[in-house]
Amino acid sequence: MKDEHRQIAKLLLLAPLVLMAFGASRATPSLSEGSRLYVPCGACHAPKAWGSIDGTIPILAGQQRGYLEKQMELFRSGARVDPAMQVVATHSAVGDHDDIVALASYLSNLESNPHPVNGSGENLRVGQEIYAHICAACHGTDGRGNSGNRVPRIAGQHYPYLRRQIDAAAAFHRALAPP
Repeated sequence: MKDEHRQIAKLLLLAPLVLMAFGASRATPSLSEGSRLYVPCGACHAPKAWGSIDGTIPILAGQQRGYLEKQMELFRSGARVDPAMQVVATHSAVGDHDDIVALASYLSNLESNPHPVNGSGENLRVGQEIYAHICAACHGTDGRGNSGNRVPRIAGQHYPYLRRQIDAAAAFHRALAPP
């Protein structure tokens, strides 16, 4: 009977250590776990996370990790709306915040698409001036974003996707403007 009590006591003492060890292993997301979680995303974002061939679906490879985490959380909560992304973000395969961290870490470590879809260049000079005055303060002069405040990398992103996002932001601001 005493031996049984000792074994139970040992198990009770070991249980918290095992749980802490498991928690510690989950604290650092593995890139292989992120790779596994990304597999269904490749149907739209392409196997290398380079986005769609027509440029309407964004490049995720090489994106800022914090930005990716935040966007997945926003899609999951419904604060950012896109029917396809809501289905993905709320799917049981992406079970918790640790999965989002693993997925974002994996994507941020991939090489970005070396050949994104570009615009015509027709208004390039005007675009450069607007970028320098409005966008560079947050996205950086090189467009690489800022991991500290979750600003996305836009350098090397597909032009059609960026254009759609800029048009959506402009429409949002127009809706907020007084009549």
